Amino acid sequence: MNFHRVSHLNRQDVRIEELTVHSLEMGMYLAEVNYDDRLGFLVDENNKPQQFHSVEEVKQALNRCTIYNAHLVHKSAYDEMCGGTEKVDNTLKVPLFVAAVG
Repeated sequence: MNFHRVSHLNRQDVRIEELTVHSLEMGMYLAEVNYDDRLGFLVDENNKPQQFHSVEEVKQALNRCTIYNAHLVHKSAYDEMCGGTEKVDNTLKVPLFVAAVG
């Protein structure tokens, strides 16, 4: 599995094809990037998934590189209710605006 560190990516010469911010429970976010044709999550210096507390925190962490596409992804647990219909993919994918480096 590929992974990336913010310290390696947050430079002006880095071009990220796609950033996906995964919204998890309790206000926690994980970031996944496609850089240099390698899709991987951002990890900290201990190779643990780097946790963010907001979308803005992710944007700030990558504020020097260029990001071409960005999305926020959230999967709802509401389809797991008793007596509900069969499980369906209820993934919400919302485009994010990331300011261009100038």
